[in-house]
Amino acid sequence: MHISIADLEEQTEVKEGRSIKERYVCYNIHINGTYHCSVRFSQLSQLHDKLKREFGAGCLEKFPPKHFFYLNPEECNERRYLLQRWLQRIAQQPNIVKGNTFQTFLLNAQKEVQKAEESWVQLEVYLVNGKKVSVDILNIDQTDDVLETVCSVLDLDADLTYYFGLYLVDDLDGKVIVRKLQDFESPYISLDRAEPHQKIQLRKAYWNTSLDTVLMDNPVALNLLYIETITEMKIGHIIPTEDAADKLQDLRSQRERKAFLELARKQPGYGFSNFGECNTNWPEEDTCSLVSLGSTSSSPSALVFQNKATGEIQTFKVHHIRCWRTFSTDDGVELEFEYFLGNDKNTKFKVVYLVKFLAV
Repeated sequence: MHISIADLEEQTEVKEGRSIKERYVCYNIHINGTYHCSVRFSQLSQLHDKLKREFGAGCLEKFPPKHFFYLNPEECNERRYLLQRWLQRIAQQPNIVKGNTFQTFLLNAQKEVQKAEESWVQLEVYLVNGKKVSVDILNIDQTDDVLETVCSVLDLDADLTYYFGLYLVDDLDGKVIVRKLQDFESPYISLDRAEPHQKIQLRKAYWNTSLDTVLMDNPVALNLLYIETITEMKIGHIIPTEDAADKLQDLRSQRERKAFLELARKQPGYGFSNFGECNTNWPEEDTCSLVSLGSTSSSPSALVFQNKATGEIQTFKVHHIRCWRTFSTDDGVELEFEYFLGNDKNTKFKVVYLVKFLAV
């Protein structure tokens, strides 16, 4: 998870029993490149105290000191940087990120931003073929609750629910995935704050394609895999070999969905998540590449760069990545990693980066 405090803003409030407006600063938290919530220093300070009691001070970055006088813009920006560093230290520790204290904080902070009364709403969730499922939910329901509701409406067995996930996508065919929705957010609120053309889509939520076999004996799950695979072929993410293309067409016309999937799973591009265009430093600075993540013949998990100008492909095996980090830049979210090239001591590792890469 990439978390940052992209900016801050000054707001005013009138406290109970007082007639004058008081100024305060809100820090705008972005998660995986998109706005999530705005919080005050005091809220983060309270979270720090709770996490320190639960996990110990050694797990946390030093928290910025409290000031009793109003900070000037330069001091506010310095505090923003220190708070961001504190949050990013937390984001590196799964036991804290997945814990109830941090998850509840993020969910409640997003609810406060919405400033709406709890109410029943209808949310449209799209399948990968463009058909929509309308579900009645509370506007503050978190992602897992909404996912379970959608899967129930589809009559999917409950024990298969979490093989799927809810994703924010740029278009209904899912050609570009913006990000996976997390359980510390409300899909309804996140969609309300998203770009007008963005939608919520139900997709499979794993990269290990061997898990397909768990789903293929269930008719509802089989159909979801089938329509996702057909769509991925139509938009060019899965490119069948010449020999397989005709056979796949025959199986589709015969409605042999299971046999169709068995063959489709062997085709190039199957099981990949695609993140669209990114600026990279491979093979040279400012190269525009199409970036995807999935399983290849040589690695169960790999980042794949395709040079948009030349079509040349470079695969980076995840298990050859020694370390990585994400951070915000003026151009978006940047992912930087050190990649193992070989045993030549002069070129053993190469630092590779992507700009505007949004993690799933």
